Amino acid sequence: MIKQRLTALRALMKQHGVSACIVPGTDPHASEYMAEHWTEMSWITGFLGETGTAVITMDKALLWTDSRYYLQAEAELQDTTVELMRESDIDCPTIPEWLCKNVQGAIAVNPEMYSVNGYRDLQVTLEEGGLSLVSIDLISPLWTENRPAIPTSLLYEYEEKYTGESVESKLSRVRYVLQERHCQALVISALDEIGWLLNIRGKDVDYTPCLISYVVVEMDKCTIFVSPNKLDAAAHTYLNRVGISVCDYEQVFTYLQTLQAEGIMYDGGKVNEALYEAINPAITRRVNVSPSPVLK
Repeated sequence: MIKQRLTALRALMKQHGVSACIVPGTDPHASEYMAEHWTEMSWITGFLGETGTAVITMDKALLWTDSRYYLQAEAELQDTTVELMRESDIDCPTIPEWLCKNVQGAIAVNPEMYSVNGYRDLQVTLEEGGLSLVSIDLISPLWTENRPAIPTSLLYEYEEKYTGESVESKLSRVRYVLQERHCQALVISALDEIGWLLNIRGKDVDYTPCLISYVVVEMDKCTIFVSPNKLDAAAHTYLNRVGISVCDYEQVFTYLQTLQAEGIMYDGGKVNEALYEAINPAITRRVNVSPSPVLK
């Protein structure tokens, strides 16, 4: 099964003219625990550990993971042609080091799986080695059968008597920070921050009461991007009451493309590169600062 998936991926890589594809064990929200829908690294390698990054070239498949998972990886990678790279060992090269030494040309990554900061760091290192980084999702076109759906647990209110502060008050403080930074919009992708800001909870993620969504705060409105399947009558009533607009989860990209603002704020350690690339190019002031310390 893994061998067939690798063959299909290499065919797609060849179509797009890329020499390697990096598949990290991450999700679009920089989550510690992620939904099975985004377990792309596991799907392409067969390794089920929580931490790992795969690199696939036209003739090799490699998995970097740390010493906690060596025994598990050795067992799960048997008969897959995927080679284990023991990243905790002192003589193990980093992924950029290995690529710069063994590959030429373009390296593909799904920008939804990299934070803005992580993407920039990787891009700089690869370019120093003569390689280029390109944003392209090569796994989704292949993983079309039996891929777990994005969870659809219901959004519910976390009452103010437990949170200690209203959504109106929190949004007012956010907008004050935006004004200080000469921005008119804020993009939020971290699920815990969204839950805090809007006083909402969900059951989409194991061990954390979070709801898969994005939020864009503007000076005169706040929009949550969430699957309609997560909203029952009570959820709609609550969001209307606190003045939150609703759009579909995937619409965040087109929304950002047409957003009108002089400046936009985002946390580059959490907001993914795909969101950043979607921001209206007319917005030239982009402030990479985490608002969390100020807000919480």
